[in-house]
Amino acid sequence: MQKLYEDIRAEVDLLEIISTHEHNLVPEPGVPVTLEYIFQHSYVGWCGVSTGETREEREAFLHKIGANSYYRWLLFALQNLYGFEGELTPENWDEVSSRITRAHEDPGWYFEIMAEHGRIRRAILDAYWDPGSDNHHPEYYSPTFRVNPFVMSYGPRVRDHNGNNAFDIFSKHNMEVKDFGDYLGALEALLNLRKSMGCVALKSALAYDRSLDFDEVPRGVAKDVFDKQGCGVSPAEAKAFGDYMFYFIAERAGELDLPLQCHVGLGRIGGSNPMNLVPVIEKYRKTKFVLFHGGYPWFHQIGGLLHNYENVYADLVWLPIISPTAAISALHEWIEVAQTSEKLSWGGDAWTPEEVYGGTLSIRHVISKVLAEKVAEGYFDRETALRLARQILSENAGRLYEI
Repeated sequence: MQKLYEDIRAEVDLLEIISTHEHNLVPEPGVPVTLEYIFQHSYVGWCGVSTGETREEREAFLHKIGANSYYRWLLFALQNLYGFEGELTPENWDEVSSRITRAHEDPGWYFEIMAEHGRIRRAILDAYWDPGSDNHHPEYYSPTFRVNPFVMSYGPRVRDHNGNNAFDIFSKHNMEVKDFGDYLGALEALLNLRKSMGCVALKSALAYDRSLDFDEVPRGVAKDVFDKQGCGVSPAEAKAFGDYMFYFIAERAGELDLPLQCHVGLGRIGGSNPMNLVPVIEKYRKTKFVLFHGGYPWFHQIGGLLHNYENVYADLVWLPIISPTAAISALHEWIEVAQTSEKLSWGGDAWTPEEVYGGTLSIRHVISKVLAEKVAEGYFDRETALRLARQILSENAGRLYEI
């Protein structure tokens, strides 16, 4: 089995990738990229453990975080990129950090990591800080357009979890909004504009803002909430407004043939079960719902949705560095239950190129492990396995997003 895994991995390592989801942040001029910077701008930073500056603080950090999957895949990337073996320690910390800083003094290093080491041919960028942006690199990024503010902004001062407000975005595009009809018209015009400017998808990260149980709400109810301009709006009314707007956006996504990428799982975890989306998935059969992150921890539910709905797609984005064990189980299952093998894809979902590269190492491991096990048990042959690898890493995304 190990030999079969290594043989398949050797071929998978050569495959190019279209990453379906990135948040790549290009460092501000004059900001040194250090080891601390990379940890702070990675999922390791979500673990709530400070790197500190003293030997004792770094030792405590490594002791606490050393087994976490986010850390392990980032460590593997740093080892490969900056030429050291074994664990990161307080003793080699400063030397590794210096190597990182020196490498990033070359502006080309950022994309060399992505394109040469990660073998990512193109990436879909979710610039939540500037929705629809391509980071001024249209040669490498295709933008998605985040829709959270249009669902959350029931009043001119109401912002989503990233601080974005729909009225500000409309104003930036010289769109005047006086009433609810204007609001809907401006949004429809903006979605058309963004598609014409190269956006290849819409993105909902609403699981960080609210529950994903969207009810079908009459337009008049949403209009009444909007007319309050954010004054005296109850939580139930705010939910009703957002429910209406999500249905509105899902319908427009289908009309524009823009896949709707949906964050499911984690976030505000109590309301992020992907099964909450069943009513809107069933209503808008023309809309392609791309369910992100394996819905972790509900990846079995993603399998059920893949099985039942032609307009559901599953993306392994983020999942392999959350838990490669879960990603392996999910991919085994999804290969078996998906209506077609064209429904599976992957994205890195990271800020720094180092973490993106770590993500490519994780997905290549997960795919190789699953395919080797499938071949070993006679589920399919090696040729079929490698075809699936190509589909998951690039072909499916290229077809779905037309890139």
